[in-house]
Amino acid sequence: MEHTPIRRLELLREIAETINGAYEMEPMLDIVLKKLLDLTGLETGWIFLMKPEARRYRFAADANLPPALLVQDRKPMRSGTCWCVEQFRDGRLRQAVNILNCKRIEDSVRLRRGDTAGITHHASIPLRSGEELFGILNVASPGKVRFTDEELELLQGIAYQIGTALHRIRLFGKERKRADLFTKLGEVSRRFAAMQPAEDSIEEMIRLSGERMGWPGLVLYIDEASVLKRGAVYAGEGAVGEDKGTPEVVPEEAIRGVLDHHRPMRWGDMSQSGRRSGGKWRSGAAVPILLKSRVWGVLAAGSPEYDAFDEIDAGALEALAAHIALTLETMWLNEKSRELTRWEERNRIARDLHDSVSQMLFSLSLNARGLTQALPDASEGTREALEQIQRLSQSAIGEMRSMIGQLRPAGIEEGLLTGLQRYGEQIGLRVSYRCGEFQELPERLQNVFWRIGQEALNNVSKHSGTSAASIELSNNEWEACMTISDDGPGMEAGESTSPLKYGMLTMKERAESVGGTVTIKSRPGQGTKVIVRLPI
Repeated sequence: MEHTPIRRLELLREIAETINGAYEMEPMLDIVLKKLLDLTGLETGWIFLMKPEARRYRFAADANLPPALLVQDRKPMRSGTCWCVEQFRDGRLRQAVNILNCKRIEDSVRLRRGDTAGITHHASIPLRSGEELFGILNVASPGKVRFTDEELELLQGIAYQIGTALHRIRLFGKERKRADLFTKLGEVSRRFAAMQPAEDSIEEMIRLSGERMGWPGLVLYIDEASVLKRGAVYAGEGAVGEDKGTPEVVPEEAIRGVLDHHRPMRWGDMSQSGRRSGGKWRSGAAVPILLKSRVWGVLAAGSPEYDAFDEIDAGALEALAAHIALTLETMWLNEKSRELTRWEERNRIARDLHDSVSQMLFSLSLNARGLTQALPDASEGTREALEQIQRLSQSAIGEMRSMIGQLRPAGIEEGLLTGLQRYGEQIGLRVSYRCGEFQELPERLQNVFWRIGQEALNNVSKHSGTSAASIELSNNEWEACMTISDDGPGMEAGESTSPLKYGMLTMKERAESVGGTVTIKSRPGQGTKVIVRLPI
């Protein structure tokens, strides 16, 4: 349809206004494509969006497609490849060109998909802004096999405008996405700050982060002696993998890159052929979680969609990892502070018991002894009562000293092993110990080791028939182990006296209270070993 020069100028103005005022991609492309066809008198057009290096494209807009290309919700346009797409990928499509024929039309004729409306050829024009390419604009008409230079120049000019608008819309979308993600990150950080330390703190942090940030999947790996173990998983809508969170969704090369180089790794199209990539996230990022200047773990997030996880997501993921690290360090520092407070309170109670109750019991014992000596003519009943008071007060003093020792064991301020050695001396044992490279343990674990060590040494003293015991203490990054051994007669499997059985039960309950285990190894004539393992 021919237009007057004034109408052509009006259409050009409308196209420019639509392009310049657009902040949403698809609506702008639909409107501009229809006005472009009206301006040029062409019958049909469509737009592909893609990156030159990508294997996949997106069918973004169309107008007046022939019936053969509309079948199955435009499936011929959404799948497969064609000459213009291949030329765009290999860099040959840099300006508006005439394409000899349309492969999609040829395929439709060959497969008898329906009426092609007489269309056999189309012009292809790259959508670009400067050197950045965004996609392809295709236009065609029935029976038209070539476009004039003037037509191509007009199409090229409008394509430049579309490309500039796409560049601006993408920049605007990136900044809007960045603002949205970091707003969500602020909310997540505030939730972190309100969390109380618990056994499932890490799982809760990953769940909160995954739900709020909106990524399809989020996985935390913890580095345990250079072996990555899955610490927590969030699987949202669209997650992949058999259980929506298997570690296999993250490419191994990305995880290894984080561990080797201590820096974020991002990946895009993991399947250059466009096929499914075996359950892996097709795009995503992995970033290190640094604690005490070392990689404590790796945080990975991704999407089953190609190119869906961009540099903005990766930046937000890196910031999230820093927040998780800061929260964990804060929790651990707070726990240290609470441990110090509890230690000081136990010391205060021990001092008060020693300075008040112990002294009162000692005075009671002295008074009972003094009365016994001051009343030589007292009746037999009175003398027996005074002697009973004296015995009870001495026993109470002994119990009080034991309680004070448990609150503030002698030598434990110099170390757990020293404290246990001195405790063994108090009950008549020679205790030797060995300790390799060892890091300081949290107070709650020291307390468990201390109590179990006391019980084990008591069992050695009472039941082993020997006066010697040895203690070995070791740990790695995730577990601490203490072994108490004696060279006594040992016992058969399942053999134990009632007191010994009760003591073993107490030791196991104490270890299980912090997620640990106690194993008893003993054979007749080969002594007994108590092995305590507590998770750090």
